Amino acid sequence: MPVRRLYARGQPGTYSLSSPTGYSGFSQRTPVLLHVALLAVALSACVLSRTGAESIPPDRLRTLERSYWVSATLGTSIVRGYWHPNAAAGPPPADEEIRAAARLLCGHYGANRLYLIYHREVLPAEARRVFLAWRRACPPAVELVPTLVLLMYDGKQTPVFGPIELRSLLRFFKQSVNPRMAAVYDVQHLRDAGPLLRVMAEEYPDGLMRVGIQPDEPIAPPFSSAVQDTWSGLCHGKTNEDWMSPGFGAGTLKQWLEARNNQQRPVAWDLVAVAWDYAPTERGEYPGYDDAAKNMPLPAGRNRLAARLMLQTARPEVFAGFSSDLFIVQANSIHSARDGRDKAFYQWLKRGTPYRGAFSEPLEEIAAIYRSLRAGLMP
Repeated sequence: MPVRRLYARGQPGTYSLSSPTGYSGFSQRTPVLLHVALLAVALSACVLSRTGAESIPPDRLRTLERSYWVSATLGTSIVRGYWHPNAAAGPPPADEEIRAAARLLCGHYGANRLYLIYHREVLPAEARRVFLAWRRACPPAVELVPTLVLLMYDGKQTPVFGPIELRSLLRFFKQSVNPRMAAVYDVQHLRDAGPLLRVMAEEYPDGLMRVGIQPDEPIAPPFSSAVQDTWSGLCHGKTNEDWMSPGFGAGTLKQWLEARNNQQRPVAWDLVAVAWDYAPTERGEYPGYDDAAKNMPLPAGRNRLAARLMLQTARPEVFAGFSSDLFIVQANSIHSARDGRDKAFYQWLKRGTPYRGAFSEPLEEIAAIYRSLRAGLMP
């Protein structure tokens, strides 16, 4: 099954697939001089001088968000409760598997925050055990954010939870996992979760986040902050030279950063391991599909260039830091044309072993960026 059917990014009408450039507001018709100006700024940000690097204090770098979005149940099912209400599911992770994953994510991969995604792939009683195991396994300094899918990505947008069940779960999270913050995971544009979102806002009135917000969506109440999806902006360009060329990804990313600079709510920015298929196009334009059998690793060095552009362009008052989507790594890795079920990404996490599969090179680059930031160094 293609990832576009598993993973909401890629559904018609979302920014990432709505135009050949990956963003309808940055088209081939944009004046050439604007493209050139954007390119010049992107290039100056990406090829940082030593002076530019030293302008960001080490203490500031150390405190930036370094997060991942990861399934709390580590692959019990990425379909049940996400795309289908009654899909098959495997066994939930054992406590020792969660401990192994936590050590790896908080150590080698450099995380100081984990967005633990839950979409009722296991019953709530089992989910409580899983979340408690994560809290015991992670260092106290690593923040765990319960991150819930409220609406499925089926044709009916089926609610994942009932309101009473959701409220009970949120009260458990407040008592045992995170008293101040929870998140809604949604990578589709402006979906209305109605009464379920109201329940979340009532239980977390000051700390409700949106994970996967699209570039042209406002960060508005009940959300106080967000993690922005950047997929098409980072993918657009076969080589890094292409990516920094007029009309390609660096200019698009800079445009998104500047747009968020004009608002007051903190944003973390997504770094990417899985890119689209570069084979059918000359310079890495969007190929017209999002297919797990064909998607490729993001080109080497792209995440580092993007991270530097983010650091140089984002207004410090609204720049929360960096995040990375591991759900999509699993959704692509599990395909038989990539790593396959037995060697898929979450299997490596459960063993506590750094991933060495199809998308390991860009993921290792993200981990290196995080470790540099943890040490107070520019990536």
